[in-house]
Amino acid sequence: MSTLSFRELTMAGGDRALLRRFYDDVYTHEFPDPDERESFANIERYLELKAEGWYGDNACHVIVVESEGAVLAGAIADYLAEPNAGVVEFLVVTPASRGEELGRRLLDKTEAALAADARRAGCPALDFIVAEINDPFRVDLSADNFDPFLRARVWGAWGYRKVDFPYVQPALSETQQPVHHLMLAVKPLADAYADALPAPRLLDTVRAYLRLAMRLPEPEANAEYRAMREHLAARDRVRLIPLARYVGYDPAVSISVTEITGADEDLASVLAVYASAFPPGANAIDPAAFRRAVACRGGLGPSVRYHLWALREAPGAPVGGMVSFFSLPGIGFGGYLVLGTPLRGRGKLRSVVARIEEQMRRDDTGARGWLIECEPEGDALRIFGRIGFREIALDYRQPALPGHGEEAPRLALAYKEFGAAYAPADLSRDELREAIWSVFATVYGIEAPERHSFLVDLEAQMRAWPTPAVEWRRHSA
Repeated sequence: MSTLSFRELTMAGGDRALLRRFYDDVYTHEFPDPDERESFANIERYLELKAEGWYGDNACHVIVVESEGAVLAGAIADYLAEPNAGVVEFLVVTPASRGEELGRRLLDKTEAALAADARRAGCPALDFIVAEINDPFRVDLSADNFDPFLRARVWGAWGYRKVDFPYVQPALSETQQPVHHLMLAVKPLADAYADALPAPRLLDTVRAYLRLAMRLPEPEANAEYRAMREHLAARDRVRLIPLARYVGYDPAVSISVTEITGADEDLASVLAVYASAFPPGANAIDPAAFRRAVACRGGLGPSVRYHLWALREAPGAPVGGMVSFFSLPGIGFGGYLVLGTPLRGRGKLRSVVARIEEQMRRDDTGARGWLIECEPEGDALRIFGRIGFREIALDYRQPALPGHGEEAPRLALAYKEFGAAYAPADLSRDELREAIWSVFATVYGIEAPERHSFLVDLEAQMRAWPTPAVEWRRHSA
Protein backbone atom coordinates (compact mmCIF):
# COMPACT_ATOMS: atom_id res chain seq x y z
CA MET A 1 0.00 0.00 0.00
CA SER A 2 1.23 3.52 -0.75
CA THR A 3 2.08 5.94 2.02
CA LEU A 4 -1.04 6.80 3.97
CA SER A 5 -1.94 10.10 5.55
CA PHE A 6 -4.35 10.02 8.50
CA ARG A 7 -5.69 13.56 8.86
CA GLU A 8 -8.01 14.84 11.54
CA LEU A 9 -9.97 17.61 9.91
CA THR A 10 -10.39 21.09 11.32
CA MET A 11 -11.68 24.38 9.98
CA ALA A 12 -8.18 25.36 8.88
CA GLY A 13 -6.52 25.28 5.46
CA GLY A 14 -7.88 22.95 2.82
CA ASP A 15 -9.73 20.67 5.22
CA ARG A 16 -13.14 21.79 4.01
CA ALA A 17 -12.22 20.79 0.46
CA LEU A 18 -10.89 17.46 1.70
CA LEU A 19 -14.12 16.88 3.64
CA ARG A 20 -16.09 17.63 0.48
CA ARG A 21 -14.07 15.07 -1.50
CA PHE A 22 -14.49 12.48 1.24
CA TYR A 23 -18.24 13.12 1.37
CA ASP A 24 -18.75 12.93 -2.40
CA ASP A 25 -16.26 10.18 -3.27
CA VAL A 26 -16.57 7.85 -0.29
CA TYR A 27 -19.27 8.64 2.26
CA THR A 28 -22.33 8.89 0.00
CA HIS A 29 -21.45 5.60 -1.74
CA GLU A 30 -21.12 3.78 1.59
CA PHE A 31 -24.44 5.13 2.89
CA PRO A 32 -26.98 4.46 0.13
CA ASP A 33 -29.89 4.62 2.60
CA PRO A 34 -30.96 8.29 2.61
CA ASP A 35 -32.34 7.98 6.15
CA GLU A 36 -28.95 6.86 7.44
CA ARG A 37 -26.90 9.46 5.59
CA GLU A 38 -25.96 12.76 7.21
CA SER A 39 -25.86 15.88 5.08
CA PHE A 40 -22.54 17.48 4.20
CA ALA A 41 -23.63 20.61 6.05
CA ASN A 42 -24.25 18.59 9.20
CA ILE A 43 -20.79 17.01 9.15
CA GLU A 44 -19.21 20.36 8.37
CA ARG A 45 -21.08 21.77 11.36
CA TYR A 46 -19.23 19.29 13.61
CA LEU A 47 -15.99 21.05 12.70
CA GLU A 48 -17.48 24.50 13.20
CA LEU A 49 -18.82 23.66 16.65
CA LYS A 50 -15.51 22.12 17.65
CA ALA A 51 -13.68 25.29 16.58
CA GLU A 52 -16.16 27.34 18.64
CA GLY A 53 -15.54 25.24 21.77
CA TRP A 54 -19.17 24.07 21.86
CA TYR A 55 -18.26 20.52 22.92
CA GLY A 56 -16.57 21.52 26.19
CA ASP A 57 -15.17 18.37 27.87
CA ASN A 58 -16.77 16.33 25.10
CA ALA A 59 -15.17 16.01 21.67
CA CYS A 60 -15.82 15.16 18.05
CA HIS A 61 -13.29 13.79 15.54
CA VAL A 62 -13.52 13.67 11.76
CA ILE A 63 -10.59 11.58 10.46
CA VAL A 64 -9.88 11.03 6.77
CA VAL A 65 -7.29 8.75 5.16
CA GLU A 66 -5.52 9.88 1.97
CA SER A 67 -2.97 8.29 -0.33
CA GLU A 68 -1.46 10.05 -3.34
CA GLY A 69 -4.34 12.50 -3.48
CA ALA A 70 -7.07 9.84 -3.28
CA VAL A 71 -9.43 9.59 -0.31
CA LEU A 72 -9.54 5.97 0.87
CA ALA A 73 -11.40 5.96 4.17
CA GLY A 74 -12.86 8.04 6.95
CA ALA A 75 -14.45 7.96 10.37
CA ILE A 76 -16.42 10.20 12.72
CA ALA A 77 -16.25 9.58 16.46
CA ASP A 78 -17.34 11.35 19.64
CA TYR A 79 -16.10 11.45 23.20
CA LEU A 80 -18.89 11.70 25.77
CA ALA A 81 -17.51 13.06 29.02
CA GLU A 82 -20.43 12.31 31.35
CA PRO A 83 -20.45 8.52 30.76
CA ASN A 84 -16.70 8.54 29.89
CA ALA A 85 -17.41 6.64 26.70
CA GLY A 86 -16.49 6.90 23.06
CA VAL A 87 -18.85 6.50 20.11
CA VAL A 88 -17.79 5.55 16.59
CA GLU A 89 -20.56 7.01 14.45
CA PHE A 90 -19.20 5.33 11.35
CA LEU A 91 -16.00 4.01 9.81
CA VAL A 92 -15.89 3.44 6.05
CA VAL A 93 -13.24 2.16 3.65
CA THR A 94 -13.52 2.24 -0.14
CA PRO A 95 -14.02 -1.21 -1.73
CA ALA A 96 -10.67 -1.00 -3.53
CA SER A 97 -8.84 -0.44 -0.23
CA ARG A 98 -10.40 -3.29 1.74
CA GLY A 99 -8.49 -6.39 2.78
CA GLU A 100 -5.32 -4.45 3.65
CA GLU A 101 -6.02 -3.76 7.34
CA LEU A 102 -6.82 -0.10 6.59
CA GLY A 103 -10.04 -0.30 8.61
CA ARG A 104 -8.15 -1.70 11.58
CA ARG A 105 -5.52 1.06 11.35
CA LEU A 106 -8.15 3.76 11.07
CA LEU A 107 -9.99 2.34 14.07
CA ASP A 108 -6.74 2.31 16.06
CA LYS A 109 -6.26 6.02 15.28
CA THR A 110 -9.87 6.76 16.18
CA GLU A 111 -9.74 4.86 19.47
CA ALA A 112 -6.45 6.57 20.36
CA ALA A 113 -8.06 9.99 19.85
CA LEU A 114 -10.95 9.02 22.12
CA ALA A 115 -8.56 7.71 24.79
CA ALA A 116 -6.71 11.07 24.68
CA ASP A 117 -10.06 12.84 25.16
CA ALA A 118 -10.70 10.82 28.32
CA ARG A 119 -7.30 11.74 29.75
CA ARG A 120 -7.85 15.39 28.88
CA ALA A 121 -11.18 15.23 30.75
CA GLY A 122 -9.38 13.93 33.87
CA CYS A 123 -10.13 10.20 33.51
CA PRO A 124 -7.30 7.66 33.55
CA ALA A 125 -8.83 5.75 30.64
CA LEU A 126 -11.98 5.24 28.61
CA ASP A 127 -14.49 2.79 30.06
CA PHE A 128 -15.92 1.58 26.74
CA ILE A 129 -16.44 2.53 23.09
CA VAL A 130 -19.77 2.15 21.31
CA ALA A 131 -20.19 1.78 17.55
CA GLU A 132 -23.27 1.92 15.33
CA ILE A 133 -23.26 -0.88 12.75
CA ASN A 134 -25.88 -2.50 10.55
CA ASP A 135 -27.70 -5.45 12.05
CA PRO A 136 -27.27 -8.07 9.30
CA PHE A 137 -30.62 -9.67 10.15
CA ARG A 138 -32.47 -6.39 9.58
CA VAL A 139 -30.65 -4.31 6.96
CA ASP A 140 -31.47 -4.60 3.27
CA LEU A 141 -28.54 -6.74 2.07
CA SER A 142 -28.71 -5.36 -1.46
CA ALA A 143 -28.39 -1.79 -0.15
CA ASP A 144 -25.29 -2.44 1.97
CA ASN A 145 -21.96 -1.93 0.21
CA PHE A 146 -20.21 -4.42 2.51
CA ASP A 147 -21.54 -7.83 3.52
CA PRO A 148 -23.12 -7.03 6.92
CA PHE A 149 -22.65 -10.59 8.21
CA LEU A 150 -18.94 -10.33 7.45
CA ARG A 151 -18.82 -6.83 8.93
CA ALA A 152 -20.21 -8.12 12.21
CA ARG A 153 -17.51 -10.78 12.36
CA VAL A 154 -14.80 -8.22 11.52
CA TRP A 155 -15.93 -5.84 14.28
CA GLY A 156 -16.11 -8.83 16.60
CA ALA A 157 -12.48 -9.62 15.82
CA TRP A 158 -11.71 -5.99 16.69
CA GLY A 159 -13.07 -6.56 20.20
CA TYR A 160 -16.65 -5.28 19.84
CA ARG A 161 -19.77 -7.04 21.14
CA LYS A 162 -23.45 -6.58 20.40
CA VAL A 163 -25.33 -4.64 23.07
CA ASP A 164 -28.39 -6.77 23.77
CA PHE A 165 -31.10 -4.13 23.54
CA PRO A 166 -33.36 -2.68 20.80
CA TYR A 167 -31.49 0.34 19.50
CA VAL A 168 -33.19 2.69 17.03
CA GLN A 169 -31.41 5.73 15.60
CA PRO A 170 -33.72 8.76 15.71
CA ALA A 171 -34.32 10.65 12.48
CA LEU A 172 -31.29 12.75 11.52
CA SER A 173 -33.47 15.58 10.21
CA GLU A 174 -37.09 16.57 9.75
CA THR A 175 -37.07 15.10 6.23
CA GLN A 176 -35.65 11.72 7.29
CA GLN A 177 -37.05 8.69 9.12
CA PRO A 178 -35.72 6.78 12.15
CA VAL A 179 -33.38 3.92 11.27
CA HIS A 180 -34.45 0.52 12.62
CA HIS A 181 -31.78 -1.69 11.07
CA LEU A 182 -28.86 -0.57 13.25
CA MET A 183 -27.46 -2.14 16.39
CA LEU A 184 -24.99 -0.90 18.95
CA ALA A 185 -21.73 -2.74 19.40
CA VAL A 186 -19.46 -2.01 22.33
CA LYS A 187 -15.79 -2.55 23.05
CA PRO A 188 -15.41 -2.84 26.83
CA LEU A 189 -12.15 -1.34 28.07
CA ALA A 190 -12.67 -1.90 31.81
CA ASP A 191 -12.95 -5.34 33.36
CA ALA A 192 -16.21 -4.40 35.06
CA TYR A 193 -17.87 -4.11 31.64
CA ALA A 194 -16.45 -7.23 30.00
CA ASP A 195 -19.79 -9.07 29.78
CA ALA A 196 -22.48 -6.47 30.53
CA LEU A 197 -23.10 -2.75 30.89
CA PRO A 198 -25.11 -1.20 33.71
CA ALA A 199 -28.41 -0.18 32.14
CA PRO A 200 -28.30 3.37 33.59
CA ARG A 201 -24.79 3.82 32.17
CA LEU A 202 -25.93 2.68 28.74
CA LEU A 203 -28.91 5.04 28.87
CA ASP A 204 -26.61 7.95 29.83
CA THR A 205 -24.42 7.10 26.83
CA VAL A 206 -27.35 6.99 24.40
CA ARG A 207 -28.76 10.23 25.79
CA ALA A 208 -25.43 12.05 25.56
CA TYR A 209 -24.92 10.75 22.04
CA LEU A 210 -28.31 12.05 20.90
CA ARG A 211 -27.62 15.44 22.49
CA LEU A 212 -24.10 15.93 21.18
CA ALA A 213 -23.93 14.08 17.86
CA MET A 214 -27.53 14.39 16.69
CA ARG A 215 -27.97 17.69 18.50
CA LEU A 216 -31.32 16.80 20.05
CA PRO A 217 -31.39 19.25 22.98
CA GLU A 218 -34.17 17.31 24.77
CA PRO A 219 -33.90 13.58 23.98
CA GLU A 220 -36.91 12.96 26.24
CA ALA A 221 -39.07 14.56 23.55
CA ASN A 222 -37.99 11.90 21.06
CA ALA A 223 -40.18 8.79 20.74
CA GLU A 224 -37.28 6.45 19.89
CA TYR A 225 -35.31 7.59 22.92
CA ARG A 226 -38.31 7.14 25.20
CA ALA A 227 -38.81 3.58 23.95
CA MET A 228 -35.16 2.76 24.61
CA ARG A 229 -35.37 4.37 28.05
CA GLU A 230 -38.45 2.31 28.89
CA HIS A 231 -36.71 -0.91 27.85
CA LEU A 232 -33.63 -0.12 29.93
CA ALA A 233 -35.62 1.00 32.97
CA ALA A 234 -36.74 -2.60 33.51
CA ARG A 235 -33.15 -3.89 33.63
CA ASP A 236 -30.15 -3.53 35.91
CA ARG A 237 -27.58 -4.71 33.37
CA VAL A 238 -27.49 -5.27 29.63
CA ARG A 239 -25.47 -8.23 28.42
CA LEU A 240 -22.89 -8.01 25.68
CA ILE A 241 -23.01 -10.75 23.03
CA PRO A 242 -19.91 -11.66 21.00
CA LEU A 243 -20.70 -10.58 17.46
CA ALA A 244 -19.52 -13.87 15.98
CA ARG A 245 -21.96 -15.68 18.27
CA TYR A 246 -24.80 -13.37 17.26
CA VAL A 247 -24.39 -14.28 13.58
CA GLY A 248 -23.90 -18.00 14.27
CA TYR A 249 -20.12 -18.39 14.06
CA ASP A 250 -19.15 -18.53 17.72
CA PRO A 251 -15.73 -20.26 17.83
CA ALA A 252 -16.58 -21.56 21.31
CA VAL A 253 -19.66 -23.36 19.93
CA SER A 254 -18.49 -24.80 16.64
CA ILE A 255 -20.95 -26.10 14.07
CA SER A 256 -20.25 -27.17 10.49
CA VAL A 257 -22.97 -26.91 7.84
CA THR A 258 -23.04 -28.82 4.55
CA GLU A 259 -25.77 -28.18 1.99
CA ILE A 260 -27.14 -31.44 0.55
CA THR A 261 -27.30 -31.06 -3.22
CA GLY A 262 -27.66 -34.64 -4.40
CA ALA A 263 -27.90 -38.30 -3.49
CA ASP A 264 -24.53 -38.57 -1.77
CA GLU A 265 -23.18 -40.11 1.42
CA ASP A 266 -24.21 -37.04 3.45
CA LEU A 267 -27.82 -37.49 2.34
CA ALA A 268 -27.83 -41.07 3.62
CA SER A 269 -26.40 -39.88 6.96
CA VAL A 270 -28.97 -37.09 7.21
CA LEU A 271 -31.81 -39.53 6.56
CA ALA A 272 -30.47 -41.80 9.30
CA VAL A 273 -30.36 -38.89 11.76
CA TYR A 274 -33.90 -37.91 10.77
CA ALA A 275 -35.26 -41.44 11.15
CA SER A 276 -33.71 -41.76 14.61
CA ALA A 277 -35.46 -38.58 15.80
CA PHE A 278 -38.81 -38.93 14.00
CA PRO A 279 -40.20 -42.48 14.15
CA PRO A 280 -43.12 -43.21 11.81
CA GLY A 281 -46.16 -41.16 12.77
CA ALA A 282 -48.40 -38.28 11.74
CA ASN A 283 -45.56 -35.72 12.07
CA ALA A 284 -42.98 -37.72 10.13
CA ILE A 285 -42.54 -38.05 6.40
CA ASP A 286 -41.08 -40.93 4.46
CA PRO A 287 -37.31 -40.32 4.28
CA ALA A 288 -37.59 -40.88 0.54
CA ALA A 289 -39.48 -37.55 0.42
CA PHE A 290 -36.23 -35.78 1.30
CA ARG A 291 -34.57 -37.40 -1.70
CA ARG A 292 -37.38 -36.18 -3.93
CA ALA A 293 -37.23 -32.68 -2.44
CA VAL A 294 -33.51 -32.42 -3.08
CA ALA A 295 -33.90 -33.73 -6.62
CA CYS A 296 -36.84 -31.45 -7.43
CA ARG A 297 -35.85 -28.28 -5.61
CA GLY A 298 -35.38 -26.45 -8.90
CA GLY A 299 -39.04 -27.07 -9.76
CA LEU A 300 -40.41 -25.19 -6.77
CA GLY A 301 -40.41 -21.91 -8.68
CA PRO A 302 -38.04 -18.95 -8.98
CA SER A 303 -39.17 -17.35 -5.71
CA VAL A 304 -38.85 -20.47 -3.51
CA ARG A 305 -35.71 -21.97 -2.01
CA TYR A 306 -35.46 -25.32 -0.25
CA HIS A 307 -32.48 -26.28 1.92
CA LEU A 308 -31.43 -29.56 3.49
CA TRP A 309 -28.34 -29.35 5.68
CA ALA A 310 -26.07 -31.88 7.31
CA LEU A 311 -24.77 -30.66 10.68
CA ARG A 312 -21.42 -31.66 12.13
CA GLU A 313 -19.44 -30.60 15.13
CA ALA A 314 -16.50 -29.83 12.82
CA PRO A 315 -15.64 -30.40 9.16
CA GLY A 316 -14.90 -34.07 8.60
CA ALA A 317 -16.74 -35.20 11.74
CA PRO A 318 -19.68 -37.61 11.45
CA VAL A 319 -23.06 -36.10 10.66
CA GLY A 320 -24.67 -35.39 14.02
CA GLY A 321 -27.73 -33.37 13.03
CA MET A 322 -29.90 -32.12 10.20
CA VAL A 323 -32.04 -29.16 9.19
CA SER A 324 -34.61 -28.68 6.44
CA PHE A 325 -36.29 -25.35 5.69
CA PHE A 326 -37.91 -23.24 3.01
CA SER A 327 -37.53 -19.60 1.99
CA LEU A 328 -40.91 -18.58 0.56
CA PRO A 329 -42.14 -15.21 -0.72
CA GLY A 330 -42.34 -13.00 2.37
CA ILE A 331 -41.82 -15.79 4.92
CA GLY A 332 -39.42 -18.51 6.01
CA PHE A 333 -40.63 -21.92 7.14
CA GLY A 334 -38.77 -24.42 9.27
CA GLY A 335 -39.30 -28.06 8.39
CA TYR A 336 -37.25 -30.33 10.64
CA LEU A 337 -34.32 -29.66 12.95
CA VAL A 338 -32.45 -32.42 14.74
CA LEU A 339 -29.42 -32.06 16.98
CA GLY A 340 -28.18 -35.57 17.70
CA THR A 341 -26.16 -36.66 20.69
CA PRO A 342 -22.84 -35.21 19.43
CA LEU A 343 -24.41 -31.73 19.12
CA ARG A 344 -26.98 -31.66 21.89
CA GLY A 345 -26.69 -29.70 25.13
CA ARG A 346 -23.78 -27.54 24.04
CA GLY A 347 -25.51 -24.28 23.16
CA LYS A 348 -25.49 -24.99 19.44
CA LEU A 349 -29.18 -24.35 18.76
CA ARG A 350 -28.72 -20.57 18.73
CA SER A 351 -25.87 -20.90 16.24
CA VAL A 352 -27.92 -23.15 13.97
CA VAL A 353 -30.91 -20.80 14.11
CA ALA A 354 -28.68 -17.81 13.29
CA ARG A 355 -27.21 -19.66 10.31
CA ILE A 356 -30.71 -20.57 9.07
CA GLU A 357 -31.78 -16.94 9.33
CA GLU A 358 -28.66 -15.80 7.49
CA GLN A 359 -29.48 -18.20 4.66
CA MET A 360 -33.10 -17.05 4.56
CA ARG A 361 -31.89 -13.47 4.30
CA ARG A 362 -29.48 -14.35 1.50
CA ASP A 363 -32.27 -16.17 -0.37
CA ASP A 364 -33.79 -12.69 -0.81
CA THR A 365 -37.47 -13.62 -0.88
CA GLY A 366 -38.57 -10.60 1.14
CA ALA A 367 -38.91 -12.57 4.38
CA ARG A 368 -38.24 -10.82 7.69
CA GLY A 369 -39.15 -13.78 9.89
CA TRP A 370 -40.13 -17.44 9.86
CA LEU A 371 -42.71 -19.93 11.05
CA ILE A 372 -42.19 -23.28 12.73
CA GLU A 373 -44.56 -26.05 13.78
CA CYS A 374 -43.91 -28.05 16.93
CA GLU A 375 -45.65 -30.17 19.51
CA PRO A 376 -47.80 -27.98 21.78
CA GLU A 377 -46.74 -29.98 24.80
CA GLY A 378 -43.21 -30.91 25.77
CA ASP A 379 -39.87 -29.18 25.57
CA ALA A 380 -39.67 -28.04 21.95
CA LEU A 381 -41.94 -25.00 22.26
CA ARG A 382 -40.25 -23.91 25.48
CA ILE A 383 -36.75 -24.31 24.01
CA PHE A 384 -37.59 -22.37 20.86
CA GLY A 385 -39.31 -19.76 23.02
CA ARG A 386 -35.99 -19.06 24.70
CA ILE A 387 -34.47 -17.94 21.41
CA GLY A 388 -37.31 -15.66 20.37
CA PHE A 389 -40.15 -17.73 18.89
CA ARG A 390 -43.65 -16.87 20.09
CA GLU A 391 -46.66 -19.11 19.71
CA ILE A 392 -49.51 -17.68 17.68
CA ALA A 393 -52.89 -17.91 19.41
CA LEU A 394 -54.46 -20.34 16.98
CA ASP A 395 -55.88 -23.82 17.19
CA TYR A 396 -53.62 -24.99 14.37
CA ARG A 397 -53.70 -28.29 12.52
CA GLN A 398 -50.93 -29.48 10.24
CA PRO A 399 -52.20 -30.65 6.85
CA ALA A 400 -51.89 -34.39 6.41
CA LEU A 401 -48.48 -35.52 5.20
CA PRO A 402 -48.16 -37.88 2.21
CA GLY A 403 -48.92 -41.43 3.17
CA HIS A 404 -50.88 -40.51 6.30
CA GLY A 405 -54.41 -40.38 4.91
CA GLU A 406 -56.47 -37.81 6.78
CA GLU A 407 -54.23 -37.60 9.84
CA ALA A 408 -53.86 -33.92 10.76
CA PRO A 409 -52.16 -33.46 14.13
CA ARG A 410 -52.76 -30.38 16.26
CA LEU A 411 -49.51 -28.46 16.56
CA ALA A 412 -48.28 -25.12 17.87
CA LEU A 413 -47.52 -22.53 15.19
CA ALA A 414 -44.78 -20.11 16.26
CA TYR A 415 -43.10 -17.12 14.61
CA LYS A 416 -39.83 -15.25 15.04
CA GLU A 417 -38.43 -12.19 13.36
CA PHE A 418 -34.86 -12.56 12.17
CA GLY A 419 -32.17 -11.55 14.64
CA ALA A 420 -32.61 -10.51 18.25
CA ALA A 421 -36.22 -10.48 19.47
CA TYR A 422 -37.11 -8.03 22.24
CA ALA A 423 -40.89 -7.77 21.90
CA PRO A 424 -43.73 -9.51 20.09
CA ALA A 425 -43.20 -9.25 16.35
CA ASP A 426 -45.05 -6.60 14.37
CA LEU A 427 -47.01 -9.07 12.25
CA SER A 428 -50.51 -8.49 10.92
CA ARG A 429 -53.14 -11.18 10.49
CA ASP A 430 -53.21 -10.40 6.76
CA GLU A 431 -49.47 -11.09 6.54
CA LEU A 432 -49.94 -14.28 8.55
CA ARG A 433 -52.78 -15.43 6.29
CA GLU A 434 -50.62 -14.94 3.19
CA ALA A 435 -47.77 -16.78 4.89
CA ILE A 436 -49.90 -19.78 5.77
CA TRP A 437 -51.32 -19.87 2.23
CA SER A 438 -47.77 -19.99 0.92
CA VAL A 439 -46.80 -22.78 3.33
CA PHE A 440 -49.90 -24.84 2.52
CA ALA A 441 -49.38 -24.44 -1.23
CA THR A 442 -45.62 -24.96 -1.44
CA VAL A 443 -44.71 -27.17 1.51
CA TYR A 444 -47.84 -29.31 1.66
CA GLY A 445 -48.78 -29.17 -2.03
CA ILE A 446 -52.36 -28.00 -1.42
CA GLU A 447 -54.08 -26.51 -4.44
CA ALA A 448 -56.25 -23.44 -3.77
CA PRO A 449 -55.21 -23.27 -0.08
CA GLU A 450 -57.61 -20.37 0.51
CA ARG A 451 -60.46 -22.87 0.16
CA HIS A 452 -58.90 -25.55 2.35
CA SER A 453 -61.04 -26.25 5.41
CA PHE A 454 -58.07 -25.77 7.76
CA LEU A 455 -57.35 -22.27 6.46
CA VAL A 456 -61.04 -21.37 6.46
CA ASP A 457 -61.07 -22.33 10.14
CA LEU A 458 -57.86 -20.37 10.83
CA GLU A 459 -59.33 -17.29 9.14
CA ALA A 460 -62.39 -17.48 11.38
CA GLN A 461 -60.13 -17.62 14.43
CA MET A 462 -58.08 -14.66 13.20
CA ARG A 463 -61.18 -12.56 12.57
CA ALA A 464 -62.05 -13.03 16.24
CA TRP A 465 -58.83 -11.30 17.32
CA PRO A 466 -59.53 -7.83 18.73
CA THR A 467 -57.11 -6.00 16.39
CA PRO A 468 -55.61 -6.56 12.92
CA ALA A 469 -52.36 -7.58 14.62
CA VAL A 470 -51.47 -11.21 15.32
CA GLU A 471 -52.55 -12.42 18.74
CA TRP A 472 -49.84 -14.24 20.71
CA ARG A 473 -50.54 -17.07 23.12
CA ARG A 474 -49.57 -16.41 26.70
CA HIS A 475 -47.64 -19.08 28.54
CA SER A 476 -47.16 -19.30 32.27
CA ALA A 477 -43.57 -18.79 33.40
